[in-house]
Amino acid sequence: MNTRRRTAVLLEVLGIYLAGQLVVDLLVRGFGASLVNPLGTFTVGISNAELITASGQFLTLILFQYAGWFLLVIPINWWDRRHGPGAYGLTTAGNSWHTLILAGVAAAALGALPVLCVQLIDAVHHLGETAAWRQALFATSWRRWEFWLFTAVMSWALIPVLEELFFRGYCQRRLAEEWGDGAAITGTACMFTLAHSQYLILNAYNVGMVVSLLTLAIAFGIVFAWTRSLVPSIVAHAIINVPMTSYWQAICLVVFVTVALIVGRRAAAAVRHVWHGATMRRCALLSVVGTAYVTAARHLDGAAFIAAGLVAAALALQALDRQRRRAARPVLPSA
Repeated sequence: MNTRRRTAVLLEVLGIYLAGQLVVDLLVRGFGASLVNPLGTFTVGISNAELITASGQFLTLILFQYAGWFLLVIPINWWDRRHGPGAYGLTTAGNSWHTLILAGVAAAALGALPVLCVQLIDAVHHLGETAAWRQALFATSWRRWEFWLFTAVMSWALIPVLEELFFRGYCQRRLAEEWGDGAAITGTACMFTLAHSQYLILNAYNVGMVVSLLTLAIAFGIVFAWTRSLVPSIVAHAIINVPMTSYWQAICLVVFVTVALIVGRRAAAAVRHVWHGATMRRCALLSVVGTAYVTAARHLDGAAFIAAGLVAAALALQALDRQRRRAARPVLPSA
């Protein structure tokens, strides 16, 4: 019985990850919208007016993407009796805002050490090329509010909320219900990491960034599982995504190392608590499945339609499990 429920939950999460694109396509047709990814044409010489236009284009694109996911997630959660903001981690879970924000800062400090090291090493010794739009973004002028508007939309203000809401608030939380926190964290972290396709270029810099991003994703997952609130992971994610020059990255590295030394023991206790009862087999299984699924989806025609079938299979298994549980309930004698 537990195996059936675990299979259903895994199929649901994997299916929704890709089937959301089908919903996006329907929304685009219904609204007559035109989605444009401005990153494909981003250049060093981009003007202020073009940055404003690009901000609007990226905002529209990302809102449609997440609408596609949550127009599937919300009805399924409602059907499975998970209602309200708390079902997605949008709660303080009984913690003070002060505690949650500090937990977010601590998660950023511990999780960001590898990525800061990679970026600082790259500033001294070039480790390899990255996506063209990233190189152009960091080479353009930062001394204009239009640049910060654009990065707010695509990096440090909107994206941390939406990515944490989907990957931690839905994917990790849903997997944790049947697979446990440890396996859910590792499986979701692998999917989250590979979703950032700008780092899937084979050179030293991007390999370092993939490993660093995986570390970050695990840190976000741990702090969410520990607090049961998305606030800390959103705070940590936002801190990491703020564009910084090498000078400020070096300062952050010193600050983060100091914070890590201060909170190290409490962080270790949180990790032990979150991973209590987790098995290596489940963690490895979800990690491998998540990695293989996201990787294969990039090269498989019709992947979104296959994913829709996975969602349908998941719902069928859940309905069957619910029916069997109802049938197994003892019938009370009538008075």
